[in-house]
Amino acid sequence: MKTYLYLGGLFLFFSFFTFGQSTKTYFDRTGKSASETSAYYYREKLDGENQYKCTYISNNAVYFEGNIISASNSDENLNKYQGPCSWYYRNGKKKFSKNFNTEGKEDGTSTYFYESGKIWKEIELKNGKIVDNRYKEYSEDGQMARIFEENFNDNSNDWDLYKSDKNFVSMKNGKLELLSFVKEGTSRYINISTESDEFAVEAVIDIKVLKDGDKTGLLYGFKDWQNYNFFYITNSSFYIGFVYEGIISMKSEGMYSNAITKETPNTIKVISNGEKNVYSINGEIQYSTDRSRNFGNNLGIMVSGKSSVSVDKIIFKEFNFNKGSNSNNSTTSNSDLDVKASGSGIVFGANGYILTNYHVVENANKVLVEFTINGEKKSYSATVAQKDIDNDLAILKINDESFKPYSGINYSFKENGQIDIGASVFTIGYPFALSGMGKDAKFTDGKVSSKTGYNGAINAFQTSIPVQPGNSGGAVFNEKGELVGVINSKVVGADNVSYAIKLNYIKNLVEVLPETVNSPSSQSVINLSLEEKIKALMNYVVLIKIK
Repeated sequence: MKTYLYLGGLFLFFSFFTFGQSTKTYFDRTGKSASETSAYYYREKLDGENQYKCTYISNNAVYFEGNIISASNSDENLNKYQGPCSWYYRNGKKKFSKNFNTEGKEDGTSTYFYESGKIWKEIELKNGKIVDNRYKEYSEDGQMARIFEENFNDNSNDWDLYKSDKNFVSMKNGKLELLSFVKEGTSRYINISTESDEFAVEAVIDIKVLKDGDKTGLLYGFKDWQNYNFFYITNSSFYIGFVYEGIISMKSEGMYSNAITKETPNTIKVISNGEKNVYSINGEIQYSTDRSRNFGNNLGIMVSGKSSVSVDKIIFKEFNFNKGSNSNNSTTSNSDLDVKASGSGIVFGANGYILTNYHVVENANKVLVEFTINGEKKSYSATVAQKDIDNDLAILKINDESFKPYSGINYSFKENGQIDIGASVFTIGYPFALSGMGKDAKFTDGKVSSKTGYNGAINAFQTSIPVQPGNSGGAVFNEKGELVGVINSKVVGADNVSYAIKLNYIKNLVEVLPETVNSPSSQSVINLSLEEKIKALMNYVVLIKIK
């Protein structure tokens, strides 16, 4: 603005530049409008278009900075953000950072922090929705949990929704509704796998219209109706147990609980610490048992009788991931976050043929194999080339164009496959590879305990090799470094009782491959020391990841 002044024939002018002054808007802790005297922080618009900054009243530290394309003066929860935005603790450490698209919806990675500055949660979103309903959560010491959260806002997880003369299952208003027209009841489940013995699974279930005597609750570690775990509630009691090979083991049958309510939805929860399972209803512990194995990778809900229930939420947390991606010693890469299960295998064909268990790859949509050759890690995609379901065997074939065939396989299958009780044997595999023990191959050894397997099965032999989840499919070698079998199971609750499929069954499966593959016959490792044998054999041991 210019102002002119007339002084005795002279015109003088002065220039005044008017700068925009920021207007402060005050809010309480919840983001609602507040008076200046009672406010927790204030917001002001900066010179840049849509750029705002919020400041704590108490110490004048930054509370928020970023773009707000629609700013509410009455309630900050109604704001519409765009681009990268950050919120802060009063100590100056970042509280959480988010990115918003042009529609004002979260898009990309939203990261939450502890007040110490360490990462708390990382959530990948697309147009305001959590990708695959999964995210990562960290403890302050860096341990990571993989979390699946189903809020039933859509059917992205492919729940089996349909109506028949026996049942009607639908999804609406953020709830999964199950209605049974027959006394057998109904159930629905989806595939959610675990790599760890430490997990928590919970469901929020409304039982307002559940009839007296009927049950509803969780199915977890579910393989089929012959093998699964359960935690059910009625209007006043609960049931806990598992079914193994069709035989029911009840841990608690109809025990009364005053924690169950029909007025509000019930949160039922199972927590496993690897040794014990703890069962709670609405935050009150009801029972604990020794941990039972997870038979499969499915998680779901059931209702018995001619009743109906609605499910508000299902959450599955998998613990014991020692280091998160914010640690330099991370054991789980970002590419492993969607891995459903893992196992071990052994390369026996120079063109990329790999031996493992059928149960390792049974539910695979995609198979990846990862191994180390002379210290260098490689990862390739693979397909199932042949399988023997009855003997729990599968042969994979690497189908990745970047794979370069081995120049030779420098170990051998034992010529006659004979095993003797008391003979020394060992395995190299990947127990808990993605959940704390790391992706370096592990050596364990033991003795042949019996020439037959579980319940006298003639296709397997028993060993004292200690094995864990992830060892399945791992090669079993004798003292000479000759392959004599493949680990496929163990007895839960018994010390060092494991079983391996015999070599003769492996040879039979190799013979029916679509192309001729000669069994390894190199004698190069036989006269090496045990340490040198292990080093040589590790070039053929693979980590199998199932997606």
